[in-house]
Order: sequence, then structure tokens, then C-alpha cells
Amino acid sequence: MKNAHERFGKLVYVRRTERTATNIRLHLDAFVGEERGKAHLASAIGGDIEIGAIAAAFANGDMFTVIDPAGTESMVGLGEKPLLFRGPIVLRERKRPLRHLVACSQELADTSSDGKLLLISSESAFIWSSLVSHYGLPATPAWEAWMISQLQAQKRIQPLAGFGYDGVAVTATRKQLLAMLSRGLRTRNLVFPPENRPVEWPEIQLSKKFG
Repeated sequence: MKNAHERFGKLVYVRRTERTATNIRLHLDAFVGEERGKAHLASAIGGDIEIGAIAAAFANGDMFTVIDPAGTESMVGLGEKPLLFRGPIVLRERKRPLRHLVACSQELADTSSDGKLLLISSESAFIWSSLVSHYGLPATPAWEAWMISQLQAQKRIQPLAGFGYDGVAVTATRKQLLAMLSRGLRTRNLVFPPENRPVEWPEIQLSKKFG
């Protein structure tokens, strides 16, 4: 893909002790974070040794530097006990496969949070289906447009920093979302399905953000 390298950022990890000095640089194809040095997702590509060292640094809660494709630097950390996923990337021109490491924070992976939900897509369908699934809301896909408009009007959907994915933070509790649904039904902005049958949700695929 033409100029694909221009969409990559960099991860820089530096650590010095009395006896050793570690300086590792890896390519980042995606990063999602917040202000005050909070990292929630980092997707890095490199060799066996480098990926192993970075995985250990992430597991230790070490800070690292992210350089986005525009050259902006920020010092961040994933917090305690991040989730780490590793796999190979096989290229025909290389004898050994590259290694791919995806790390996400406990906050991003939390399935029990109530009040703030972190997502790696800003698409309305993804946000609405994620809210319904996470909070167990009695809702349908048809209610997406009105509910998302209410959340946006109340400034409850805020963009997250990063590249590769358009991350957002949705600040609303289950009680608040149920109150919105109730108001929508009372005002007839939302209507129940004409038939009493299981609700079918469309398949949603995440897409990378380029440029």
C-alpha cells in the first residue's frame, strides 16, 4: 500500500540502571489514550527480542514514549496488569516472521464499569451496540440515531487521543441511559417494535483509520 509507512507512529522505551541501558524503538500502527499519560491501547510491530522486552515493560507498568505519525511525542503508561496479546506476522521476503504485540489497559477491557465506557471506534452503530451490550439495556438497533444524538447533545461522547482507531469515551451510567430511553418512549421519539420477537443486531466490523 502506497506510503503505508507514513501512517505508523513509533514507540520508544528507555531504561537505565547502574549496569545496563535499554533503548528500544518499535513501529506503532495504532494507539489510543487519554490526557495525563493514560494509554489504553498500543499495537506494536517488531522483532522477537524487542517485542519480548516491551511486553515485559508493559507488564511492569513502565512508562514509554509514543510518537504519532505527525511527530508529536507523549509519555504514557498502560497502568497495572495490562492485557497482552502476541502473534506472528509472516512476510515472504523475511526468513523469520515479525512479532505483533497488542496491549490494552484494564480500564479499556473492564466489563463491569458503570459511568465511563472506553471504545476504539466512533461509529454510531458501534457505540450504541456496545452500550446496549455492556449495560444490558432493553433496546433495539432502530433507537441508535436518537440515543446517540442525546448523548452528543449532552457532550457525553468525547474523542480520545491517538491514531489508527477513532477512540471515544462515553460518560453515562446505566441509570442515566435507562432514563434517556424512558424519556424517548414517553415522547414517542422511540417506539417499540411492532412484533414481539427476538431483536436482531447487524454485524459490525471495526475499521482502521488512515490519514
